[in-house]
Order: sequence, then structure tokens, then C-alpha cells
Amino acid sequence: MLIQQAARTNPDIIRMSVRNVDGSGSITTGWGVAFPEAGASIDGVDAVKSTAARWQGFIGVADADIAINAWGLVISHGYAGSIQISNVGTSLTVTRGDVLIPGAVAGTFFSSVSAQAISTLLYKYAYAGTTPVSVSTLAQAYCAGIVRAF
Repeated sequence: MLIQQAARTNPDIIRMSVRNVDGSGSITTGWGVAFPEAGASIDGVDAVKSTAARWQGFIGVADADIAINAWGLVISHGYAGSIQISNVGTSLTVTRGDVLIPGAVAGTFFSSVSAQAISTLLYKYAYAGTTPVSVSTLAQAYCAGIVRAF
């Protein structure tokens, strides 16, 4: 785990080192990352793309692309410059401050949760720090935001 030393001009960020064992390919910058939920890969090191079903193991957002079977860093707490937003099959408006939860595509996020429902996410989520370009039915977009994975 890498914990940035306190700096007045930069946001505090906690990063974890993980190995991508997701059989579907690379984990792209800004995609959600989780520990596997079953099998021999539950070791606190191996990681896969996050989904609603894997939210219990959500550990953060990829800080940079992580190729399959390669090592990389995940932002587990603090500011993330890129969080991938999914359109969830329809047009979607995400505004600054919206809570982001797993989207339709593994690793992506969307905004459709009330403040009261955050407890059902085990208080693990990201929230938008910027308003992205409109997310249409054919596109995905990125926003900056804050990650709270523990």
C-alpha cells in the first residue's frame, strides 16, 4: 500500500498494488477494481474489474492501465483524475457530487443511488468531482472524483 505523505497543495491519496487476473483483459485507467469473490485467487493481491456482484470486494479505481497478469496501482481512497462512467443503456446525466455505483459494463460506474442507499454499498463508492460531457446511449465518458473503498 502506498500512502502519499501529507502535502498542502495535493490531495491525499492511498494506492494499492494489485495483479490483474481478470480473464477478460486489461483493466483500463479509471475502471473500478475488486478482489475476486470466489476461487483460489482470494489472496489480497489478485484483482478483477468491479461489477455490482463484486461490490463487496471493491478496492478502488485503476490509476493507470493494468495489462492481464501484470501489476498496477489502484486508488483506494482519495482523488482520482479519471473515473469511467457508463451510459447503462440510455442517456444519463452525471453531475458533480453524484454518488457513482457499478455500471452496466464491468469496471464502469453510473449514478443512480440515493444517499440512504449508500449503506447497501457497504459505504464503498466513488463520487463525481466534475460534471462529464453528456453520456449518450452510444458513449462512455470520464469524470474526476473521490474514491471511498474502505
